Amino acid sequence: MINIKLDATYFGASPFAAMPVLVASITLSENTPDFATKLQQGALRLRTDFPEWFNATPSPQQSVAETVAHTATQWALGALNEVRGFLHDAGAEATPEGARLWLGFHHPGVSLSALELALKVLIEAGQSKTFDRHGVDARLTSLWKLCWQHHPDYQARILMEGASVQDIPALPFISGSKYWQYGWGSRSRIFFETMSNADGQVGHQLQHSKLSSKAVFNSLGFSTPEYLLVNDIGELAATAETIGWPCVVKPLYSGGGKGVTAGINSLSELETAFALARRFTKDAVMVEKFVPGDDHRLMVIDGKLFAAIRREPSTVTGNGRSTIVQLLEEINRSRSVNMLKSRYLMPIPMDSVLEQHLAVQGCRLDTVPEPGRRITLRSNANRSTGGICHDVTERVHPHVRQMAETVAGTMGLAAAGIDYMTTDIEKSWHNDGALIEANTTPGLSVLIAAGQDPVTVAAAVLGELPARIPFRIAVVRQSGLEHAELFLSNLTGTEGFGWTCNGETAIDGMPLRVKGSAPWSAVQTLLRHKSVNQLLVVCTAEDIVRHGMPVDKVRRVALCGDELPLPSEWLQVLTEQSETVERFSDWQAYSAAARLW
Repeated sequence: MINIKLDATYFGASPFAAMPVLVASITLSENTPDFATKLQQGALRLRTDFPEWFNATPSPQQSVAETVAHTATQWALGALNEVRGFLHDAGAEATPEGARLWLGFHHPGVSLSALELALKVLIEAGQSKTFDRHGVDARLTSLWKLCWQHHPDYQARILMEGASVQDIPALPFISGSKYWQYGWGSRSRIFFETMSNADGQVGHQLQHSKLSSKAVFNSLGFSTPEYLLVNDIGELAATAETIGWPCVVKPLYSGGGKGVTAGINSLSELETAFALARRFTKDAVMVEKFVPGDDHRLMVIDGKLFAAIRREPSTVTGNGRSTIVQLLEEINRSRSVNMLKSRYLMPIPMDSVLEQHLAVQGCRLDTVPEPGRRITLRSNANRSTGGICHDVTERVHPHVRQMAETVAGTMGLAAAGIDYMTTDIEKSWHNDGALIEANTTPGLSVLIAAGQDPVTVAAAVLGELPARIPFRIAVVRQSGLEHAELFLSNLTGTEGFGWTCNGETAIDGMPLRVKGSAPWSAVQTLLRHKSVNQLLVVCTAEDIVRHGMPVDKVRRVALCGDELPLPSEWLQVLTEQSETVERFSDWQAYSAAARLW
């Protein structure tokens, strides 16, 4: 079989990659031609059945172990990025005993699980004549549950793509959550999806409820549909008489179009819509006056309208031969759980909501529409339920632009998604249109689905603040750690200076209690502090070789000692991943010459 041994976990730059990677060795427990043939067949089968996860064909000159290692790392990387993830590093090389491989990680345990699964699947693919990718689905689903917990979601991935182009570092602010940090220390911003620590708490509270959003719109003198709240199905008839037909039903607090039904024209439809909304809330349900027109998402970033996206429900057009299910399946074939592959368009759910909406149009799933007949598949246009998106930014009326910017600015939202209904985005809101709600976590995916460039979108949301701060490493002998710690502990007058050395960590002389036993935990802690504007790590050459650099790159490296046990490949890493490498005889010589203090 295949034996795998984890050799190292590098949390920063290493000879294998600038970003965090696992490094492992594999050996083959059997050395027979039959076993080798089965492994090669398994590798070929994985490349054939999962072509989207591979970007290179193994060389015929590779050993069997190297072919296995290359195939496993590429397959594992594809699996890790399929539903969530922004990983790029995977590779392998032959060794006298077998092969060495490396794989990037957001969470080392998740990537190790992916690697182990890849090797098991490769063996199965070579041994079973009936192997196909669907037989792996259950185990991939288990892996993807881990990815959902520890990997960046698609909102964070878009921001990471832009941050990478701008050389802005990203790190988890709270492990296992949606809170990610871009930039270091005083040059950092924390994001939860598109909401950040630049947003005001009042704005978040105001948009949390559709009621308070409407109150804000009314208080600012902008149009918003009339509504009533309903607690019991028996109140619907009287409510409809007051609001009028058609109307809209929605839960007060859910997002993404969940539980929303629009264009309701009868009491029976209203009762069905009320029951649907009740699935998503225990609170009262809003019955709102229907506003004719198209649904628009007005994206405001840092006080300026960045984009206007018209959202439309997905439709099918009859051809006289295919059922609605067949037409819908054709659309969904181009949509995937992998948002990159489907350009952020979501699959259209086949559920009771779809069946109810079809029934209103006199159709069922097995209906064969006549040629040219256009049938909508949802009453709402949310991208999350299969809606499609069109960029109409250049057509926005100045009054609509001013209205959106006023709402976001008044609520104190650095990034806001304002939902607006109108029959013509080129008309003033005063003549045609109404505000529906405001969102503090507007989906960037709507902009990408409408054709906007992810890097441009991310740059706008991240803003000008996120960046690196001066980061220095001093590599000393083991005996030099205590001298360095004593010197740094007695340092004064160093505002914004954070350091870690010999198990101690402090900012401006204030000691920190670092939680977590992972290598470089203290560095991660310091990078999260907004008060830190420069940082020094004092460590040994053994620390670097064992765990990698603390980060991907730094400004300066000081080698304090003439004969540090630093192998040539690691010296090359330090040289390539820093602006300057300086040499000093020892710590005392460095501390006397350093400009940090």
